[in-house]
Amino acid sequence: MRSRTPYAIGCLLLSAMTAYLMYARAQQQELWGYLPLLLYLSAWAGTALLVSRRAPAPARRRLLLSTGSGLLLGLGFPGYLPLPILLFVAWVPLLLLQREERSTRLVFWHGFNAFLLYNILATFWVTNTAFFAGLFAVVVNSLLMCIPWLLFHWTSRVSPKVSYLSLIVFWVSFEHFHYNWSLNWPWLTLGNGLAQFPALIQWYEITGVLGGSAWILAVNWLVLRYLLRPRPRPFPYALTLAVVVPLAASLLRYATYTPPAGQRITVSAIQPNFEPHFEKFNLPVQEQLRVLKQLTTEALNAVEGPVDYLLLPETTFSSVEETDPLAAPALASFLRELSADRVDYLVTGVSSYRRFDPGEPVTDAVRYYPAADGGEIALEALNGAVQVSTSTPAEVQTYRKGVFVPGAESFPFRKALFFLEPLVNSLGGSVAGLGTQATRTPFTGGPAAVAPVICYESVFGEYFTGYVREGAEAAFVMTNDGWWDDTPGHRQHLWFSSLRAIETRRAVVRSANLGACAFIDQRGHIESRTYYDERGYLNGSLQLNAAVTPYVRFGDIVARVAGLLAVMALLSNIAHTLRRRSGALQP
Repeated sequence: MRSRTPYAIGCLLLSAMTAYLMYARAQQQELWGYLPLLLYLSAWAGTALLVSRRAPAPARRRLLLSTGSGLLLGLGFPGYLPLPILLFVAWVPLLLLQREERSTRLVFWHGFNAFLLYNILATFWVTNTAFFAGLFAVVVNSLLMCIPWLLFHWTSRVSPKVSYLSLIVFWVSFEHFHYNWSLNWPWLTLGNGLAQFPALIQWYEITGVLGGSAWILAVNWLVLRYLLRPRPRPFPYALTLAVVVPLAASLLRYATYTPPAGQRITVSAIQPNFEPHFEKFNLPVQEQLRVLKQLTTEALNAVEGPVDYLLLPETTFSSVEETDPLAAPALASFLRELSADRVDYLVTGVSSYRRFDPGEPVTDAVRYYPAADGGEIALEALNGAVQVSTSTPAEVQTYRKGVFVPGAESFPFRKALFFLEPLVNSLGGSVAGLGTQATRTPFTGGPAAVAPVICYESVFGEYFTGYVREGAEAAFVMTNDGWWDDTPGHRQHLWFSSLRAIETRRAVVRSANLGACAFIDQRGHIESRTYYDERGYLNGSLQLNAAVTPYVRFGDIVARVAGLLAVMALLSNIAHTLRRRSGALQP
């Protein structure tokens, strides 16, 4: 057989050349685009070829199986091919491998191989934010995915009759946990993989995306079971019903859904299109104001009569004091251009701060700065939003973001991981993190109660329901998706807003600095949108809704049931293992 070593060396050399090209482009203040994908895939291919160059045929076959699962998961996730059907068979090669392989060590490595490819293909674009952030996300998330995989493998050895049920409950429990800890990164939740096709998942209003994860895993198990049957195989009734019934019910719901009677509001969403790495935070404020005013004038001139809301992206205005937002010169200048007979309310993202009074208790997010008198000023940095009426006197409401991007906006486990402080600083974050608030309060006082959702918050389904339980009738998503260049990242983020619309039956309007503005109806259908690297605006109207869906009422009930079953499975595994060891020790 021809040696694989030259091919491995060629792949590794390609990886090194790609890394140098990325470095050179960074020095020229140019974006990386898809170069991180080439870097990761060539490094993976070179390593895989080196490791397997002397492996026997059965070992190479198992490597192909785990690689196949990784490719199917990555390509089935939104961003490349519009083929979510790949997710329904993606686990089958890996499960076939697991049935053959008894070594826990090899099961781990093959699982890691599959999950690494999954993470590379689906989320390589994180590297465009910062190299080490992307590398950390890809590698660490792949390792974390191995935890439920190994728990399933353990169960298959001690309780084989419930092993595939345990895979579903362990995986769904893991995904739910990944929403709710400091190192949260639930982007690759399997149920998110269907976001591009909202007509197929209308039942998320009952289960949320974790119900979709359970469905995908169950179908994979039924496919595996069918393939393992002896020939001639009978018609796959169970598999057919498991696929057809949810799809048919969803399509019927999509075709017949009628929003509850309610008021409509009009919105103008602005996309200023400032590139965030090298432009947005370096461009003079007056130039940014000029662009914002021009786009706003064009948007308002394109509609008849006044609009209810003018929506601007995340961190549009900086250095805004939370207790007195109108004192910020840029925001005040912009508001002076808004006529009350053209727009009623401005909703915008702001980079703000709160100053603590002397002696006032401070939060964990406090930062200290030298004062003119030689003392210290205690400040809390915020990623927030404000709603301002154009009436006189102006009515002002503020909001603080509550879910932060690990590394860039928060320092997970900062007491235990103090040695990672230089990495956090390199990501533009701070050890102190950002201030937040306890509840998801909507903006009220205008024609609607609207949820001010800031960027990463739109990825968290159960968290998003907090706005609705507080009375939100629609949602405004303010984001800046330009950190990832023109890659699948910003498209995935757009489609995730469709998931939130279905789960809560709340129409969504997005305003993106760079990425996509969009109007999304209560079925999750994207009615209109802008595109990447496109300066402009989007005008439209949306239907309000005050009704509560089962998912809003009960939250991630699927995950809670899965968590209970996972605990029972773990206790059963421990008991079986102890009994076996006790029996082995008997004379």
